[in-house]
Parts: sequence; C-alpha cells; structure tokens
Amino acid sequence: MAALDMIADRQAGWSVTANKLKAGMDRARWAVFGFSVLGALLAAIASQWTNPPGAAVSGVNDPRTWIAIVGALSLATATFFTQRLLGKERVSAWVRARAISEALKREAYKYAADAAPYDQPATADALLASERKKIEDDGDDLLPDYVTNAGAGSVPRKKLPQDEYKTRRVDAQINFYRTRATSYQGMVKVLRRTEFCLALAATLITALASVTGKATHLFGYSFDIAALTAVLTTIAGAVLAHVEASRFDYLATVYLSTARRLEDRKTGPAPIWSDFVKDCESILETENTAWIAKWSKAPT
Repeated sequence: MAALDMIADRQAGWSVTANKLKAGMDRARWAVFGFSVLGALLAAIASQWTNPPGAAVSGVNDPRTWIAIVGALSLATATFFTQRLLGKERVSAWVRARAISEALKREAYKYAADAAPYDQPATADALLASERKKIEDDGDDLLPDYVTNAGAGSVPRKKLPQDEYKTRRVDAQINFYRTRATSYQGMVKVLRRTEFCLALAATLITALASVTGKATHLFGYSFDIAALTAVLTTIAGAVLAHVEASRFDYLATVYLSTARRLEDRKTGPAPIWSDFVKDCESILETENTAWIAKWSKAPT
C-alpha cells in the first residue's frame, strides 16, 4: 500500500496547510471587523467631543486629539490587514491548497474502494501515483506554506469494504455538511439580528434627537447624539460585509444540497460498485468546484 500511504501523507499535509491558511484569514477578517468598528466609533466621538466649559486643554493634553489618533490608527490597521492578509493572493493560496487536498482525497478513496480506474491491481498503484503527481503539480508555488509531518490525516491507508466506504466516506461527509450548515446558519442568524438591532437603534436615536435636540451631556461633556446614527449605520454595514465576505449563507445552502444529493445516491437503486463510488465522488467534486468558484470571486 505504498502508493496509498504516500497519497494519504500528502493529503494530510495539504489539508493542514489549507487549515493554517484559512485560520490566518479568519483571524484577519475578525480583526478588520473589530478595527473598523472601533475606528468608526472613535472618529465619531472625536468629531463631536467638546471639553467642559473653562477647561484649558490643547494639543496632546486634549482628549479629543488622542481619541482621533486612536480612531485613525484603527481604520489604518483595518485597511492594512485587508490589503495584506485578505488580498486575492492569500485567498487563492488557501483555495488551491484545499482543492489539492480534496482532489487527493477523492483519488485515495476511489483506490481504497477498488473502484474504477483503480479496479485493476496490475495498474492501480502506478495510476494512483501518476494522478497524485498531476494534482500536486498545481501547487508547486505553495510549497513554502506546505506543512510537513501533518499526522495520519483522514484518508484511508488500506482497502475499504463496500460498507466501510459508505460509512467512512459517504455518511461522514453527509454528517460533516449538515453539522457545518447548522453552524453557519446559526452564525448568520446572530449576525443578521445584530445588524437589525443596530439599524433599529440608529432609527430610534434619530427620532430621539429630533425631539430632544442633538446635544446631550455625558459626564460633563457635550455630545451630539445624532452622530451615533452614522456610527451605528457604519457598524451595521460592517456586519453585513462580514457575512458576505465569509459566505456563510452560500456555504450553508450548498452543504445542505450536497448532503441531500449524497443521501439520495446512497439510498437509491444499487448500481455497479464502481459507478456508485464514481457518482459519490462526482457529487463531492461538484461541491468542491462550486466552492472554489465562489471563493475566487470578490464579495459584492
């Protein structure tokens, strides 16, 4: 099983590499979100800040100056992170690493299940090695990010009986898709409710300011509460942008659809074994191809 061990090791390496790249992007995306919100809030406070009557403050002694500085630095950091950590090249590297990992996994499972074109023992090992090389050739420029000694991974290292293939590959993928879809739907729900509350708060503040006047006093300082409307609107927009950038809605939909298609194939008429494996792997490949196409496009 040298050929299967080799592809299992390489798949594990590419999978961990993709996970590492994705984790870095997730941290950067949340950091951009946080810095954008903080910058918008501080900029609004600085623009409306009025020192108490009689307070002799200026320059570095003026709180408004420091609030403005921190706000500007926050917005600059958000822009820098977006350009350097969330640019097209970073997204492409992660997507390609994941695509290589999934392609290697598909070939390994077809080989382990004795499905075509790996159903001929005399040529199976050489064909698997050839397919592995072709798949990995697309990632030569990603090798500086490649993680070695990634562990055993999730790919089988021995032949799988038909029932085990269905359990380990088909059932496991169905459970994975449904669990992830539920998680993404929950995150979308929380974020959209947050955006709704922010938009409602902005509306109520606008109504309040129209009745009581814009100026209010807080801890001895005068502040224009109407300015909060713009801040809350900006934050609400940042929340929606985060949802779109994360593709939570899309991922939940495509995962549920793929899980349903796999389940339908599993419970359908029993075909020739190689055809069954081919159909299941094709369903997974279709999902992966659609996923790559979606992530390759900039959020709109």
